[in-house]
Amino acid sequence: MNYQSKLFIITLGLLASGVSTSSLAADWRIAIGAHDTIVDQADSQTLGLHGGFFVEHRSQWDLLWKGEVDIFIDDDKDKLDPDHIPIWFQSAFSVDGNLYRFSELMNLQWQVSLKSKSNTVSSIERQVKLFPGIVARFDNDSVYAGFEVAAGYYMLEIDDDVPRDRGYDRGDFQNKTGAYSVAFDTRLPLGDGVDLYAGAQTWNDGSDWLENKISGVVSFHSDRWIEGSEIKLSVEHSEYNLDPYDNRDKTSPDYMPILPWDRDTLVRIYVDMPWG
Repeated sequence: MNYQSKLFIITLGLLASGVSTSSLAADWRIAIGAHDTIVDQADSQTLGLHGGFFVEHRSQWDLLWKGEVDIFIDDDKDKLDPDHIPIWFQSAFSVDGNLYRFSELMNLQWQVSLKSKSNTVSSIERQVKLFPGIVARFDNDSVYAGFEVAAGYYMLEIDDDVPRDRGYDRGDFQNKTGAYSVAFDTRLPLGDGVDLYAGAQTWNDGSDWLENKISGVVSFHSDRWIEGSEIKLSVEHSEYNLDPYDNRDKTSPDYMPILPWDRDTLVRIYVDMPWG
């Protein structure tokens, strides 16, 4: 059984255990759309189609369980990685509970999140982030703001094909470390039936940064088409620190970073709708 299958089964098991503990029904949603993965340092754009599901459930112990899995199928014409299989995955799972409620609009919560992605066109073989943390939230239904501080486990493995041509070999492709993370996100109404979500997050191992990410989503409510549905345009830009993978000093005349690029951008347009 491969890594993706194991992680999928484990995370679905965690979700099922949370959902089964309550008499309240879970909220299921599905998403279908198109995407473009941009690696600007290689002048590359990879178009494709994707689909996924999202589930949210509040248990009888007032724990909020969330899970999301997305599958992407690429039309990989640029072949940044010559042996790339043009199907990749990403997922996000979390559970949180209340620590202290300041008012009806503000509260402090604990949260445990597990995020992963694998086999991207930008040579991310697999990535796992497991982070318990504390989140302060303000939410009045129309305006939302959250601030998170977390510490946990960060792992990023680079696909081996491109690095082998740059002098890297087995043992050079993976960075596993303890890390901390700081994140901020907000949701604002832009008008009748239109919302804006924006977020930023950084991961640091205590001596240097590991990854920075910024994201934004514009949502158009499309109830006239499908009740409870939204049309979403999202952009997610990630930048990775490749220094931990260096196999020689940067002053060496034959030094090359493990990849010729250190960032990627995922642009999606999709329909998000209730299921069941």
